[in-house]
Amino acid sequence: MMKTGINLNDDPNFAEASALLEKLKAELKEVENLIDENLTSLSAVQAARRNRIEEQAHAMLAGQSSAALDASAEAAHIRADIEAAQLKRPALRRAIEIQRQSVENLRGELHAKICRELAPKHAELVREIVKRLIDLDVALTAEADLRDAVYHGTGLNWQRPMGIPSLGLLRDKYSLTSVYLVECAKTGYLKKSELPAHLHDLVPIPQPAKTSPKPRADADGWLHATA
Repeated sequence: MMKTGINLNDDPNFAEASALLEKLKAELKEVENLIDENLTSLSAVQAARRNRIEEQAHAMLAGQSSAALDASAEAAHIRADIEAAQLKRPALRRAIEIQRQSVENLRGELHAKICRELAPKHAELVREIVKRLIDLDVALTAEADLRDAVYHGTGLNWQRPMGIPSLGLLRDKYSLTSVYLVECAKTGYLKKSELPAHLHDLVPIPQPAKTSPKPRADADGWLHATA
């Protein structure tokens, strides 16, 4: 089996763009985790604060008035971290959106380039399929004709049909085999002249490209459209 070994990351621009996208996605995940962790911590601080009233009262009596301020400072610090992360999150999401589009644009360009490069090989393979399909049709037709000859000569069908019904026979212009060959001709993999004569009428005649009317100027300088 032929392996093409196509890897878009072999292109340095695509690899760099993809790496940046993954980095941004990882950073967004970190920010979201940080928000979740800080919200949990803030809830814990607020719950603990309600239980510290008695403790702070005794601390104040002991001359440690900063105890209450320490708890408030911790909550303020957590809130500041949450606010900073919440501001960063939408910016990261937008950056990811922009970078993802850049990656997809590069993917499309590389896909088109690869398809152009592989087009000759693909055409070669299609023509090989056609050749083998026609060779197979010769054998299938011979098998069908043999059974028909026996039936017409004896009036009995004793031989088991061993064709491939889904393919049909090339002499039937609407069989799958015929449809495949016609499609090959329509898409340029085969010339119309390479098809069996009874299939020619299934391939449309190419229409000439339409030309846009060209303006012409008369003696007075007015423009008129002409074909």
